[in-house]
Amino acid sequence: MKDDISIVGAGPAGLTAAIVLAGHGLKVRVYDMSPDVGHRLNGDFQGLENWSSEKDITELLRQIGIRINFLCVPYTCGIVYAPGRGPAKVDSGRPIFYLVKRGPLQGTLDAGLKEQALAAGVEIIFNRRFDGPDEVTGSTIIATGPKGVDMAALGVTFETNAEDRAIVAFGDDVAPKGYSYLLIHKGYGTLATVLFGGYRKGSECFENMLRFYGERVHIDMKHEQRFTSYGNFFISDTLVQDRRLYIGEAAGFQDFLWGFGMRYAVMSGYWAARSLIDGTDYDMLWKRELKPALETSLVNRYLFERAGNAGYRYLTGRFAGGNPCGFLRKHYNYSFLKHLFLFFAKRSYSGKFIFQAPGREGASHGMCRRSMKYTTHL
Repeated sequence: MKDDISIVGAGPAGLTAAIVLAGHGLKVRVYDMSPDVGHRLNGDFQGLENWSSEKDITELLRQIGIRINFLCVPYTCGIVYAPGRGPAKVDSGRPIFYLVKRGPLQGTLDAGLKEQALAAGVEIIFNRRFDGPDEVTGSTIIATGPKGVDMAALGVTFETNAEDRAIVAFGDDVAPKGYSYLLIHKGYGTLATVLFGGYRKGSECFENMLRFYGERVHIDMKHEQRFTSYGNFFISDTLVQDRRLYIGEAAGFQDFLWGFGMRYAVMSGYWAARSLIDGTDYDMLWKRELKPALETSLVNRYLFERAGNAGYRYLTGRFAGGNPCGFLRKHYNYSFLKHLFLFFAKRSYSGKFIFQAPGREGASHGMCRRSMKYTTHL
């Protein structure tokens, strides 16, 4: 194996791969066309999910060589709303998720990974496009982020005097086939609606969401900044093309149920790095370690979209009934029953994104991106 490696994209997936590779004495250069990490994000809160495995996500990060040098706050409780029922309190014996901040600001996940990469000797070149394998003599990892729109988040960040809290609300009027959330930590908040369809109604859903939370929570909001982000999901037969290894959302790695994709991004970066360090087959590694979760994610999305308001009420009741992490872990991991539904889920989404080639966009992705024109200027 040659000892210089290029990584295209300085997001969580690319920087994780860089940190792991540099930690094994390899020369790593990261290219990014933006002026800094997290350039398309503006300090919004996101959740690093902690329910899909028995091992705590912070322990897993440390195990693969990632230090917690960024805001990472455990949340064990919150409130959930569903159509036709009142607020349900959720309380867990372990963190349900860890709140992290995104973007180029101090204390964010992106800035923390950048700091670790630079400390490990990684060279990061910003404002630079990568022109292809001819630029380097070694392997290349592609971590350029989402190429299409299978989910979109429309939200606002703000300063507030309100107390810390976490609230989730289901309902197609505020988030078609998705959910909305409010996260507040130490005077800073994020309010967002996550859509898995109905993008043309994004502005309407955003206003409905503001009205919904305004009637129930009554929080003060100052120095508001609105944002739009999106996520991409697909499953490919191979993620290796011409010495290029695809990771993160460039490879379709995403939780297609609710969009908690950071764990997938980080772990795909780790497994790509391990394949280069150990000289093992990357396709074999990700199919063994990550593909079952992707397929289960697809089945979960298929079932969730068909459940409607009854499904929202069922989930809310289960979350509030105790041990939400255990309930979610059961449904986020492979099971024989989920495998039986996989055939129907694949057939339902056939032609949209299943088994795409990495680095290419399906026709539906282009259509979704055009739809986003109606939601990006809020």
